[in-house]
Amino acid sequence: MTLVDSKGKKRYYVLRDTDNRPLTTYAYGNLIKAGDTLAFFAQFPAPPADTTELALQFPGFPSTTIELS
Repeated sequence: MTLVDSKGKKRYYVLRDTDNRPLTTYAYGNLIKAGDTLAFFAQFPAPPADTTELALQFPGFPSTTIELS
């Protein structure tokens, strides 16, 4: 999972803890059924303050745009 700043030409990866584990929600089980809604958390480095838009890329899903304010 990454955030991409196309204007700043930078890619942000999920932060990791001191044991090199990603700072994300995990252990949902093997199957997520169509129509299910799940809460998900991922921590990324902060982009520059003037960044207003990032693309969220999650493997297996289409990219989506996130607006920052």
